[in-house]
Amino acid sequence: MWDQESATRLGTSVRRFRTERGLSQESLAFQAGITKNQLQLIEFGKGSGATDRPGPSNPKMSTLSGIARILNITVAELLADAGL
Repeated sequence: MWDQESATRLGTSVRRFRTERGLSQESLAFQAGITKNQLQLIEFGKGSGATDRPGPSNPKMSTLSGIARILNITVAELLADAGL
């Protein structure tokens, strides 16, 4: 089941891999073909920055694939690191 805890764990893994590789949010987002705001929401496990629309992030597989490609890992490795 996808919930806030899952989204938070995924975001923590993305952030850790990104910082280990010395990438800024802006750099990773640009290279992955998403906006910096999208990456920030993923890293914080939020679906929206709006306070009236709470909920977990739920990125598309294409988004995860782009992020993983730039991090030089597979989507499976990213999900496994997050315990998903």
